[in-house]
Amino acid sequence: MALVASVAPATAQRLRVGADFTTFLDNKEYASLGFDESGTLFSARLTPKVGIEWAECNELMFGVDMVQNFGHDAKFLSDVGVQLYYAFRAPRVKALVGIFPRSEMRGLQQPLFFDRDYRYYHHTIAGVLARYESAKHSGSYVEMAMDYTGMRDKFVRESFDITLSAYHRIKGLELGLDGMMRHYGKDLDAMTNDGVVDNLFVVPYVGYKLSVKEFDLDFRLSYMQALQRDRHFENRWQAPMGGELYCAVSRWGVTLSNRLYVGGSLLPFMSRYGAALYHSEPLYSTTEGVVESVQLSYCRSLFDDTLSVGAGITLDYDGTGLGTRQWVQLDVKLDYGIDLRRKQREL
Repeated sequence: MALVASVAPATAQRLRVGADFTTFLDNKEYASLGFDESGTLFSARLTPKVGIEWAECNELMFGVDMVQNFGHDAKFLSDVGVQLYYAFRAPRVKALVGIFPRSEMRGLQQPLFFDRDYRYYHHTIAGVLARYESAKHSGSYVEMAMDYTGMRDKFVRESFDITLSAYHRIKGLELGLDGMMRHYGKDLDAMTNDGVVDNLFVVPYVGYKLSVKEFDLDFRLSYMQALQRDRHFENRWQAPMGGELYCAVSRWGVTLSNRLYVGGSLLPFMSRYGAALYHSEPLYSTTEGVVESVQLSYCRSLFDDTLSVGAGITLDYDGTGLGTRQWVQLDVKLDYGIDLRRKQREL
């Protein structure tokens, strides 16, 4: 009797190769505003990636981020970083560990959490992310993440972000909750006059989306609560709060939107710590009780979503004056899989 056994990989494997490219222009003309500054950012980033996929739901990826700020001609590259992560992708569960793209995150899309510039220059998360997507309600999910942004040493203060998002959709009605706790700690230099700062944002919201005569309408009302404490100076909690109404109408990729915030300054330590503590749109630091942004934008995806282009102009008001912001962004995302097979061997 012949014994025949096949020696083959227990699961199919695929080689993953690809590249992401982004070029970004952001021009602020804010001379009349009291709570942000004028300036222009123009930059490009290329990220070639390679990795392995197995058992249909596991990925191990490595990539190199190469950033060039336009105008830095004296430097070959303005910045170089890495992406290095494991991802588990099942129909209802997603989990990533390592250094992976921020675009993997679903929640925290409001500019209170991350400004457009921050999303470009800090486009990776170093830590973990987990998301569960509802089987019964399409689009509903719960997501948690931790981003370790500063490892404590003599020159760097320890810092990390812990985030939580929950979203539930019933037809056009949307219910959600976004929250973030940022820990901004000390460095290891005993001579440094610093302390621990706690920054928490909690944003429950309700929204509604519908279509009327081929126009897409989007409404969202958010309650914004901040809890912040500087243990080195005041050492007492501050709890500024406010509300925000977002309205948008879209057709043919063109969107006209209005974002109106009314309430207290949600970034009370902005003048003390700036972007080291806050990732937010700086206009939320206004003490005038109102922020309004009217934006006209165009976004479109082409070539099976491998290329996307977007551009917009915003009129911003912070209670003290008016400013304009113009932005243009182009993204390319390429991802290819190559099957890796072994021939069966007879014994």
